[in-house]
Amino acid sequence: MEIVKKKLNENFLNYPIAHRGLHGDGVCENSLEAFKRAAEEGYGIELDVHLTKDNKLCVIHDSFLSRMTGKPGVAEKLTSEELKEYTLLDGQKIPMLPEVLELVNGRVPILIEVKFRRMFNEAQADELLRELESYPYKDMIALQSFHPLAVKYLKEHTEDYAVGYLSSFKLIKKKHSFLNYMLRTLKFYRLMHADFISYDITYLPNRYVARKKKHGVQVLAWTVNSKEKETRAMDVADNIIFEHIEPLDT
Repeated sequence: MEIVKKKLNENFLNYPIAHRGLHGDGVCENSLEAFKRAAEEGYGIELDVHLTKDNKLCVIHDSFLSRMTGKPGVAEKLTSEELKEYTLLDGQKIPMLPEVLELVNGRVPILIEVKFRRMFNEAQADELLRELESYPYKDMIALQSFHPLAVKYLKEHTEDYAVGYLSSFKLIKKKHSFLNYMLRTLKFYRLMHADFISYDITYLPNRYVARKKKHGVQVLAWTVNSKEKETRAMDVADNIIFEHIEPLDT
């Protein structure tokens, strides 16, 4: 199919985006309560999805579940039924993507990051697009990933959503220094057909992002967790992905 470029719309630019929902004060990240709080405050939501063993999408940041549940396990090695035996540290269950979509119901934009263990799995992208088919608020969804192949695959298989490339200066192990260089300097950007960039605020500003922005590429800055970073992001990005601060409207 022909690749159709699609900019982030005003829903993703007018209000700050809550990183993994509005968590803290006893509420876990990537939880239904964190998403509920963000929606009630009018913030956009950033979340992470992993593909389970039975090809469903669970919403959690890490493949390894111990950090957020205190119990060993790997998201990709468990079925959605087995995941029900896990609870987050605040007592909530690990949400599945359809539950989040039902909860938010178009109230605020959702930025979905495609996560993976070891390598990108096309079945994960296919399932994501399938689960989004019935969500009527297409203008309230955008997608992103660190993996160039995931970005490229999504761009080749949907025209409904803007797809962004996530980047930082230290993405993989030090021994892969050349690949790190290629990723952080956005050398694959054109090949991915990405619509926007999400870049680590720790390494902004930099000339690689500035060059893209000068040519009209939209930039999101993550994770903005201090007023100093917020102020810096205002100069280099179109919007912020934040946590643990009360952000100013962008």
